[in-house]
Amino acid sequence: MANDYKILGQITSTANTLSNVYVVPVSSAAVVNSIHIVNTGVANASYSIAVIPSGQTIGATTLPRFFVIRGSVIPTADSAQLDFPITLPAGAVLAANASSATVQISAFGLEVS
Repeated sequence: MANDYKILGQITSTANTLSNVYVVPVSSAAVVNSIHIVNTGVANASYSIAVIPSGQTIGATTLPRFFVIRGSVIPTADSAQLDFPITLPAGAVLAANASSATVQISAFGLEVS
């Protein structure tokens, strides 16, 4: 098994659209060690982080249970760091949503293949 410490994914959010930050490859697993959120805008923005298990469908009734953070606020021209491990099996998705296109989200961790 190979352990690869890396940037798992980075996105600039599309306002109010859930986007994949990282999808675990087939025959792999991952541990997200930290998630960094940066707001480069001139107004406060909210963000949410979700973990979606492989094969799950996102809908109005299923999405709420996938959130690990929902509607947290990132102040103007500020950043936040989330330091709690999230384990992800093959095919799982780390996704994020923000209220503004000025929010960037990065995930760092370990991919095991």
